[in-house]
Amino acid sequence: MQVTGRSGFGNQVQWGIFFTLCCTLYLFSCLEKKKIISGVSLELAIERRSAISHLKYDLLFDIPASSSESIQAKVELKFDFSNTSEALLLDYSAPAENIKKIRVNDQPVPIVYENEHLVLKNKSLLDGPNLVEIEFIAGDAALNRNADYLYTLFVPSRASTCFPSFDQPDLKAIYQLELNIPKDWLAVSNGKKIGVDSSGNKNRYHFSPTKPTSTYQFAFAAGRFQQASDPTSGMTLYYRETDTAKVARNLSRIFELHRESLLWLKNYTGIDYPYEKFDFTLLPAFQFGGMEHPGNIFYRESSLFLDPSASVIEEMSRASLIAHETAHMWFGNLVTMKWFNDVWLKEVFANFMAAKMVDPAFPQINHELRFLMAHYPSAYDIDRSEGSHPIQQPLDNLQNAGSAYGAIIYQKAPIMMRNLESLMGQENFQQGLRDYLAAYSYENATWDDLVDALKKHTEQDLEVWDKAWIKTKGMPEIIYAGMANENKLRVNVVNDSLGVIWPQFFLFQVGDHGKEYTREVKVTKGVPSLLEISDTPKLSVIPNYKGRGYGYFRADRPDIDHMLESINSLHDPEARAGIWLNVWEYVLRGELDPSTILQKLISTIEKEKDPLILEYATDKIGRIFWQFITPSQRSLVSKQLDIALNEKMVLEKDISCKRILFNCYVNVALSADGINNLRKLWRNEITLGLELSENDHVQLAYALAVRQADGHETILQEQMTAITNPDRKAEMQFIIPALSSDEQVRDNFFESLKKKENRTHEPWVLQAQRFLQHPLHSKTATKYLRPSLDLLEEMQRTGDIFFPKGWLDATLQESQSAEAAGLVRDYLKQNRGLRSDLRNKLLQSSDMLFRAEQIVQKSETAKIK
Repeated sequence: MQVTGRSGFGNQVQWGIFFTLCCTLYLFSCLEKKKIISGVSLELAIERRSAISHLKYDLLFDIPASSSESIQAKVELKFDFSNTSEALLLDYSAPAENIKKIRVNDQPVPIVYENEHLVLKNKSLLDGPNLVEIEFIAGDAALNRNADYLYTLFVPSRASTCFPSFDQPDLKAIYQLELNIPKDWLAVSNGKKIGVDSSGNKNRYHFSPTKPTSTYQFAFAAGRFQQASDPTSGMTLYYRETDTAKVARNLSRIFELHRESLLWLKNYTGIDYPYEKFDFTLLPAFQFGGMEHPGNIFYRESSLFLDPSASVIEEMSRASLIAHETAHMWFGNLVTMKWFNDVWLKEVFANFMAAKMVDPAFPQINHELRFLMAHYPSAYDIDRSEGSHPIQQPLDNLQNAGSAYGAIIYQKAPIMMRNLESLMGQENFQQGLRDYLAAYSYENATWDDLVDALKKHTEQDLEVWDKAWIKTKGMPEIIYAGMANENKLRVNVVNDSLGVIWPQFFLFQVGDHGKEYTREVKVTKGVPSLLEISDTPKLSVIPNYKGRGYGYFRADRPDIDHMLESINSLHDPEARAGIWLNVWEYVLRGELDPSTILQKLISTIEKEKDPLILEYATDKIGRIFWQFITPSQRSLVSKQLDIALNEKMVLEKDISCKRILFNCYVNVALSADGINNLRKLWRNEITLGLELSENDHVQLAYALAVRQADGHETILQEQMTAITNPDRKAEMQFIIPALSSDEQVRDNFFESLKKKENRTHEPWVLQAQRFLQHPLHSKTATKYLRPSLDLLEEMQRTGDIFFPKGWLDATLQESQSAEAAGLVRDYLKQNRGLRSDLRNKLLQSSDMLFRAEQIVQKSETAKIK
């Protein structure tokens, strides 16, 4: 190619300058584009928070009767703007073509859409007040549309899938909502209903402006709902349950529990309920137990409308759920975290306060025991796995915030907070919280802000405590050794390679089967503790007596045997529970044979009277039966187990314990007599003194189907015909293919789950996946495993926050084969670029599989020898 010009050298210089200029322009272009990435980066959030204030949304959604028709919508955003950047990004992750028109300060502007953002050029914005008007079609991703109702679920950053917004928690705004809905529908939102206009076949609902609220807390529901109001408090409950007897039986208790929670929190915090109204909506297939929208809590309907024979544990779970969501009105809503790396902060207080609140409502319950059983087992499940992570996790982009949720923030964090309260003293701790809430009301705050508030009320070193409990993953290991001829016990906390100290206290019981001593061990500096025990020639030790400490408490074989001998004879239920927590750790680490512990558990259910421990024991029976013994061992023990459970159910007088035993029986019954009893229970030929609900009969039908019992197809169809509630009927229709005896039907059903539109009702999907992966389907289920893992990243993008982990749990729930474990390892090797949070979720869910593989393999090897 010939280049024209005055000289070759000059041409080269000009070309070089031109090339350099092009490269520079390209680089600047790339840098500019790099700023506009999907989601909400921490950098973008900080920039917008410094530029935007006094934010208000005026929203209108025109909702058609048919869920297949689009929802026309308008939003007016009013805000003050510090005009410092070249462009302002609005978040909108629905299709770009959904945006129809944009006006900024009464002037039309072009629609510029890039990487899930609307780009508003600086020149159209003003220093000070601004008005942005947008006409659009609402995105469906977070609208949860059904045939005759819909509800929003915008946590953690999914408001932008529905409407253009600044979708970050520290840009709190006032929302004023209008909804056009079919005339036979009702509507509810955060604000109070202030008027309804009628036009044609639609009603327009007008709601009052909200208090300052984060996008993830804004919500509305509309559809064919019934409603009931509490004359004492003015609360209104919206529901779809068609069983009027069930509604009437539960209604007053639901209102009472909410009233009690509100009063307790007002007294504890010194702050009145901070919102205009307090309503709640019950939804049949809600993804969570509850969601704390200010003034409009959403619950899963079955969590609050209990069956007649509900156990005390189920009643307590309902009370705890209500207390948890009510506590969020102060902890999370009134004061909200600035960024979702502190999402645990709102959840820890909701769970921690819930544990305090349920005490007055259940005086018959040992609440120390309840706290132990509600938090420690689930937290240990994560912390013993390779997927463990600290309570506070880094977060670079809000689109990944859903992965922060899990047992570490819901179960471990309350343990940590109770530890901190014990360290500071209850009154000092409460005063620090009051200062924190008063200082940041209707605003945002960080964990460090809370620590600063608490520091004013204690002389304790919170930095050491914070480093271990908040910033460090896993749990400490505690070892001990007797000192020969000195009647002393040396207890040592094995810290990690960073030398992290875990401040806490726990108990050791030592004795010689005649005299027993309980001693407290305090860990403050990580040095060994020396316990002096007098008049005890031979020490028998129960480490972590009553389970108060957090960690793995190693023991030698004589002391493990001592614990097993003592477990059913100790009078104190906390002591029995603490031993069971130890024993389960020894099983999972290969120190105890699962078959031996299964026999111990069978003997335990014959003697245990405490429903909390009985529920734990029956849960471990199911886990060992399906995952930690071989199929041949399962066959040998099934008849004995079925007989023991059946006899105990017949004799048990306590309804709560009877319910727990019934649930275990439905889970594990496998002998011919056991399956026949399941059929008789379904036919109401036997009742065992329980009032079986429609849901019980559905679960019995499922249990018979997964066991391929004679006539199970007819049983399923008869059961579905008997259901009158359209929501429950739709659920059963969805799940039945996963139970088919025809492998091709199951294959086709699994293939259908690969499409997002078939995963709308996530609880149904998880139930179906559990049946597809049931151990009795193990010969065919393995082929679904790798495709299930391949869906993980998509499910994280498209599902709600608990769905990816729930999907992994349902997929790997009771797997034990080397083939399944190999498939998981292969997936991890072949996907080294998998985000660390998703890798952690997979490692958490597969931990039991990896342990079962080794234990079962060891058992098979021993059998051959």
